[in-house]
Amino acid sequence: MTSNTPQIRNYAYKYGLIYGAITIVFSLMLHIMDLTYSGSNFPQIFGYVLLAVLIIWAVVSFRKDNQGKLSVGQATKIGTATALISAIITVLYIIVFANVIEPDFAEKLGELTSEQLREKAPQLTEDQIAQQVAMQTKFFWVSYPFILIVYSLYGLVLGWITGLFTKKA
Repeated sequence: MTSNTPQIRNYAYKYGLIYGAITIVFSLMLHIMDLTYSGSNFPQIFGYVLLAVLIIWAVVSFRKDNQGKLSVGQATKIGTATALISAIITVLYIIVFANVIEPDFAEKLGELTSEQLREKAPQLTEDQIAQQVAMQTKFFWVSYPFILIVYSLYGLVLGWITGLFTKKA
């Protein structure tokens, strides 16, 4: 007795790779246009909206390929796995970007942080700002596991919600 149930990992890889390709192209486009340090929230918003669309698309595609059957558990797994693949690609890209494409990325980010702190917290002294920037630069690597955790939780919740609306026994 063979099962014709599609493999969840295939959908996670496919849609996670699509996310990675789109966000890398978008990031490189911003870099070429000198907008990497613009301070805009648009790239983050774009990333989360894109990830949401791709998770929903992955769940709906799985359901279609599984003869209309989908459980909430399957949708949750697809959402979490797709987000995790997306997060891994994002972290790998940030490592390449910060070390190869823009080797002084951490320093430029520190300069941007200094400017933002001066505007938003004028009561801070230059020494306090310098300490904050030094800590940010020193612990930049902490963002990598944070990205993995946040994306996975986002995918878990979004997959679960999508599963609630699209489930069919």
